[in-house]
Amino acid sequence: LSDELATLGGRVVNQFPFESAIINKRNLAATVAAAFGRVAWLQTTYDLESQLAAFIGDYQRRAEDSKDNFWIIKAPNLARSMDMVVTDNLDVAIRLLESGPRIAQKYISRPLTLRGKKIDLRYVAVVRSLAPLEVFLYKVFWIRTANNPYNLDPRSLYEYETHFTVMNYGRKLEQVSMEQFIERFEEEHAPENLKWNDVYVKIREMVKELFVAVAVAAPKMGEAGTYARAVYGLDVMIEAETYQPKLLEVTFSPDCNRACKYHPHFYNDLFSCLFLREDSSANVDRII
Repeated sequence: LSDELATLGGRVVNQFPFESAIINKRNLAATVAAAFGRVAWLQTTYDLESQLAAFIGDYQRRAEDSKDNFWIIKAPNLARSMDMVVTDNLDVAIRLLESGPRIAQKYISRPLTLRGKKIDLRYVAVVRSLAPLEVFLYKVFWIRTANNPYNLDPRSLYEYETHFTVMNYGRKLEQVSMEQFIERFEEEHAPENLKWNDVYVKIREMVKELFVAVAVAAPKMGEAGTYARAVYGLDVMIEAETYQPKLLEVTFSPDCNRACKYHPHFYNDLFSCLFLREDSSANVDRII
């Protein structure tokens, strides 16, 4: 891709070169670690091919200290919760390596719930340039919810509809609008005087740090100059009690079917920002 950019003239492509630095889950953790070390918005992550000993050591220390020891094992290149396993069993985690590369990531055992069910949020990042950084966040987000009440009973760990939220591919899908979610969130947290915007400020900062990490640790992504644009899906979970946003993964060219269905102006907003350099839409928030 980078070799072709010089021949584009005034045309642009919808992809940055070397973007595997963030869309591959193993590389995402490495990119963030290279730039900042440990960050609050990304769970502890081990590449089980190159960091297996470190993972086993961490697991055993947590076991000795009687700490929560739930982990989610993921394939680095798959999306939609495919081939993910939640476990507190070290043997299971190690055996999963036999079917291909895996990362082990500390499971968010106390996620924010909605009516007792686990949720995560899909945000869309709009990247107009990486050198210099021009990054925007689409302020309208989508709520994805599990179908079963959340619990950590070991017998529930293999129940997809308890621990995962991607239901729009052949499963029962509960639609919750952004407006409904914010209203319920603020009702539930009224005693703490917590507003959704307090959480959104943390999400903005997380997205900013993510793309600063790209500029610092994966500068080749910025070699496209003005020839590339991209839209990335950001899957975000909120930790209960601390309300710390956690980045789960970054997806290239995300499925935007629901976005178009419920917000017909979605692509107008995005394309106006990406290609016409119009930043005036109320739904597009400049991060950097």
